Amino acid sequence: MDIIFITIFGLAIGSFLNVCIWRVPRKLSVVSPARSFCPKCNRAISWKDNIPLLGWLLLRGKCRHCEKPISSRYPLVEVISAFLAVASYIVFGATPTAIVIYALGASLVVISFIDFDFKIIPNVISLPGIVIGLAIGVISQFSGIFDAPVSTGALDSLIGMLAGGGFFYIVGEVYYLITKRNGLGGGDIKLLGMTGAILGWKSVAPTIFVGSLLGAILGIGLMIFRGGGRQLEIPFGPWLSAGVLVYIFGDLPFFRV
Repeated sequence: MDIIFITIFGLAIGSFLNVCIWRVPRKLSVVSPARSFCPKCNRAISWKDNIPLLGWLLLRGKCRHCEKPISSRYPLVEVISAFLAVASYIVFGATPTAIVIYALGASLVVISFIDFDFKIIPNVISLPGIVIGLAIGVISQFSGIFDAPVSTGALDSLIGMLAGGGFFYIVGEVYYLITKRNGLGGGDIKLLGMTGAILGWKSVAPTIFVGSLLGAILGIGLMIFRGGGRQLEIPFGPWLSAGVLVYIFGDLPFFRV
């Protein structure tokens, strides 16, 4: 029953994540209008059609009003959200650590899909995330309510933020000096600053390693099949996010310092 409840909860939160993915990069409020609407005809979606996953399946992926296709991304985001919620509960139990991990995972989902579409990582997510991460470090130090891989203390969070964001800042500056082109966006710097603050300095190297590896594999594949050479622009946020999740749930021995 716990897993069923958490799955439903994850699906419901996933529905809200879809709202954020659509509205945040367009600078629209995520709370007003309260009801979701079809992006094609702008008609409000009724509550029965807005039931996570089930509504999309019953409508066969089409708007009830204009019958235009509704992207399969919507149920995908809801399923990913449910999976992260269940995984957080199974791995970390009913604990504050599980809540932090799921909240971080949900934020990374929003960041990843926005970065795919717009090649930006909104400050409205990463900057508050950095502040929350530093606060978590302070709380963890004086209460001990969080377990690994969440930050163990204020200094751990501070070093994690500086190491994560600082590393990419230096890499970006060096790349610009050599090529006179921007190779890393400021969003990537703040993203790693956020995850470093929440998870501590031990998460930085594994995140960069996995994210860079996945990004390189994708980039090479796209250059082979689509062309574009080194000028090809690839959003890095989704692969950094994948690196974070591998660090959290992979439990690979060489990831644990």
